[in-house]
Parts: sequence; structure tokens; C-alpha cells
Amino acid sequence: MLCLFACLCLLLASLAVPPSARAEVPDPAALRRMADQMTDTGILPDQIPSLSRPSYMPVPDAALSMDDEEQVFVARFPGAIRIYPQRIMVYHEVVNEEFDGMPYSITYSPLTGGLVGYHGKAGRFDTSFGVSGSLLNANTVLFDRATGSLWPQLLGMSIKGPLLGAKLQRFPLIWTTWERAARTYPDAMVLSRSTGFNRRYGTDPYGSYSNPNSYYHFQQITYPVMNRDNRLPPKERIAALEQDGQYYALPYTAVRREGAVDFTLGITPMVAIWDRKLATVRVFERVAAEKTIEFFMENDKLLDKGTRSEWSHDGEALFGILRGATLTPVASMDCMWFAWSAFFPDVQILPRQ
Repeated sequence: MLCLFACLCLLLASLAVPPSARAEVPDPAALRRMADQMTDTGILPDQIPSLSRPSYMPVPDAALSMDDEEQVFVARFPGAIRIYPQRIMVYHEVVNEEFDGMPYSITYSPLTGGLVGYHGKAGRFDTSFGVSGSLLNANTVLFDRATGSLWPQLLGMSIKGPLLGAKLQRFPLIWTTWERAARTYPDAMVLSRSTGFNRRYGTDPYGSYSNPNSYYHFQQITYPVMNRDNRLPPKERIAALEQDGQYYALPYTAVRREGAVDFTLGITPMVAIWDRKLATVRVFERVAAEKTIEFFMENDKLLDKGTRSEWSHDGEALFGILRGATLTPVASMDCMWFAWSAFFPDVQILPRQ
């Protein structure tokens, strides 16, 4: 009788938790099926060499070899800001770093435009990551150096190896242009071309993001994908989000048009903001001062509906009743639509039309 009562209590407790709040349990069989669909490119592990603890230079020195519209990635670490030129990253795809004893990995997948920051912890192991040479949905497949498990860069979950089903923790990165990054972060340090490898860092083998006749703009998909979704053009640039088993895509064009998009992912209220200063999408949890906040744009100012306080694109209230309040950044991922929808066919597009 006691056993029956205990089981009933557990059942009622589980029903009291919203489905979106329950931890997502990966299906090992589904992950193995993903592994079976990887594309062998003929490139061996580490033939695309990741960088570990590379050298940096100040912004004024880096400016001598950078064009204003060159694409760069910005990472905020404890006590440091780093800028990673895309024309270096395209040849290495991973930079492994360490700050305050904590490992981080900046990852970039050229074929899918995927930019994701990961804490360098795979399962119980502190680790760095390398490039396996394989692809899944045209997306770079990484391997961790602690166990050799395989991790599709956008998925952030191991699909093969001792850590099958384990997930990585993300941190936010910013995709912008050199001119905007250098103006916004003049004291940052910039990844140096002195990497120890002989590469043509002034060129991009896939063309250029500023050239409409390059791979990045052709809508053709050059590698097999598990799912095709025609709701958006294949290479539409999106901010991708995943939480509690729900998947969203925020097209850059839509967020730029709206200025601010409020939504809820799982049980977490969020806002996607078009950062005009950096020409990029920033995502935050829209909770501050123990309140859920609704945002809107007015005269190019980001305001909240409750108090009309003015907020910066870094998520800080600058003026008004909520002055000094801050929003928590969310680690969205930049990528092309075709890759995200190939992994997650049930992805929702925001803002809804």
C-alpha cells in the first residue's frame, strides 16, 4: 500500500512540472543514426588545425591588415575581450582558450555559417576541441581531446564515442564587422595571424560575405542534409536558440525590422534585440528587478513598456526607474537556416507572421 502511495505521489509530482521544464533526455538510437549519416570529406582529424592559446595584438596593430567590412567574432571573457577575424577562423575553425583556469572554445563552421562558443568541459573532463574532418548537415563535426567523442558544432551534443548523449554548455559570441568591433572595443586584443601555420589569411577559400557571388550567398546546399525546410531561403542568416527541447530561429532581417522581439523559450522569457552599433542580434533573458519586462523600439531607443526606462543594447537600463538593472545574456548561435532546420525540423520561426 505504501509503495502504491509513493508511486502515485511521484506520478502527480511529474505531472505538476510543465513538459517544457523537464530535462531533455537524448535518444541514444537517434544519436547513433545521426552518426551514421555523417559525411566523410576525406579530411583527417586535425588536418584543419585548431589553435590553442594563440597570440594576440592590440586593435591599432591589427588595423594595419584589416578591412572595415571584414567579418569578425567577439568574445567576452573574465577581464578580457578578444576579437577573432573570420579570415583566420575559416582556416582553423576552433580556438581553444583559458581564462582564470577555465577552458573555452570559439568554434566556427564555414559551410553553415555556424558561430558557437563552448565551455571546454565535456562530461566530467576539462578539454579542448579539434576538427574531425567529417560533416553532419554540412556542419563541422568536432572531437574532444579528452575522450575522442564526436560533437556536431551546432548540436553541441555528442553523437558518437564514450560521451554519447552528453551536452556542452554555450557562452555568447558576437558576429560583427571589424570597423564596428574596433570602434566599440578599442582596448580588445585581436587574434594574430602569427599562428605557426602557413595559411593565406588575407583570403577566404569560400569567397567573401560581402561578395554576393560567393558560397555564402549561393542558395545551393553542397552536402547531404537530413531535412530540407523551405520556409526561409537556405542560407538566410539566423540567431538559433535551443532550450528545454524547444528550438527557435530568429532571422536577422526580421529582428532588424522589428528592433526588439519578445518571446518565451521553454519557461524563460527572452528578448532578441537588433544592436545597431554592432549590426547584430543580441538575445537576453527579459527579467530584471524580479519582473518580466516587455520591450519595444521608439525613435531608435530600446524602452520597456512598464516604466519606459531606456536600455542599452548590452542589456543595461541607462535611464528611468529601472536605471542600473541588467539583463542576463543568452548564448544564441549564428548560423544558416538550412543547417539549423536540418537538425531540428520542428523549429519555430520568430517573430511569427
